[in-house]
Amino acid sequence: KIIKWNKIIKWNKIIKWNKSILMMDKIKIQSAIFQIAASISCTTTTAFNPSSLTFAKKFNFRIFSTDNESAQYNVDTDSSLSFTYETSLPESQYTQVLISQSLQPIATKLRSFYDEKFQDPRQPDSSRFCWDPWFVNVGDRKANQEEEGGEEGNEEISNMVDGEREATDKQCQYSLKRIQTNDFFTEDDFSDLVEDLTQLGRSIGLTAITPPWISLYTNGDMQNLHTDAPHGPCAFVLSLCREGDFEGGETMLLRSKILELWRGFDGSRGLETGSIMRYIPPTPLGRCIVFDPRIPHGVNKVIGTQDPRKGRIIVHGWFNEPEVCWFGPWAESKIEEMNSLLDEALQPIVQTLGDGEIGRVCGYLACRIEVDQDGFPDNIVAVCDTLQADWDDFKGVIGYDEADRPVMEDAVSDVKLTIYESLKSLNFGEGEDGRAVVVPFAFE
Repeated sequence: KIIKWNKIIKWNKIIKWNKSILMMDKIKIQSAIFQIAASISCTTTTAFNPSSLTFAKKFNFRIFSTDNESAQYNVDTDSSLSFTYETSLPESQYTQVLISQSLQPIATKLRSFYDEKFQDPRQPDSSRFCWDPWFVNVGDRKANQEEEGGEEGNEEISNMVDGEREATDKQCQYSLKRIQTNDFFTEDDFSDLVEDLTQLGRSIGLTAITPPWISLYTNGDMQNLHTDAPHGPCAFVLSLCREGDFEGGETMLLRSKILELWRGFDGSRGLETGSIMRYIPPTPLGRCIVFDPRIPHGVNKVIGTQDPRKGRIIVHGWFNEPEVCWFGPWAESKIEEMNSLLDEALQPIVQTLGDGEIGRVCGYLACRIEVDQDGFPDNIVAVCDTLQADWDDFKGVIGYDEADRPVMEDAVSDVKLTIYESLKSLNFGEGEDGRAVVVPFAFE
């Protein structure tokens, strides 16, 4: 029985978990919840998070571990689904986009099903009738925004030009056709998609996805710039597109340096589109990109035909629910013990990061610890890094070097170094080669 619904549906308001539920059951129930959410027009849901949360007062910092009795540990013997980014933790930099070609098999399968459905345009098919022609102008939500107190960040411009508001409201925000994937694909294909996506997400410490959409863009369709920060730490786009069917349709992302335009501003040079925006091609088929949804992003206008067989076809959604994820030949009897060890090692990080000595950072960081046969960290790498400093909490000069030169605070590097120092001395006990654990950190 569903007790309470909200804009975000929480698993723990729907289902009580116990140790007898296996990961496959979790995936099946997740698929079922997606179907429930779609049937009542909910656009987002998150999975039940069995992790214990530890908060640092300083900046709403969360460490995710699984030391409570009812925890279902995320253990994968197969880590073949992953992204290409892997950098030594102390040297890691903000990375706006991750790329993976690991989902090529399921993408090819889904595209074949799509082509079969649209093969004969003269033959009626009910599964084609329920696509939502989603068209939204900037001004279409104004009435709702006024009732809800306005859209956050939509501050008044002090010197607005006559007619500017009306011109802005007429701009297209979204133009596309979309449907929930569970309403279009077969149950088996949908389950395979959810399983592959969640396995890929676990490679960066994110164990759940929102209900995935499949969207179709034909001639003239596009998405204007927007952000999706509330939905999860990472957005994903899985391409079902074929080469040569259309032009345009790139995923557009504002370059992060533009958001800090006035910091170290250089007035001696101008900027053009290539220095302001990134354009990620919608092909090849099967490529999955993951990006920071806090960055203004959109979809470049598609130029082609109105034929749905030659459109920009993608599956998209958000990864969320950070949890510690274990990979490789871990002894199941040892996981609870290892998790408690990890949880204990992470507690000093909370104190260090929460005492105010380091400036506030925001974003998501996932660290992968590769463990040798003796149980020591063989390598500690960042597999996802969207950390940015909050310049409102920038401390400026924090000391002087041996030559009496000022040393400026670098909060992001300080945070990563603090985490690295806490993790490198761990010992997980003797075992087989190939063991690894991904530890996620969320700074909000």
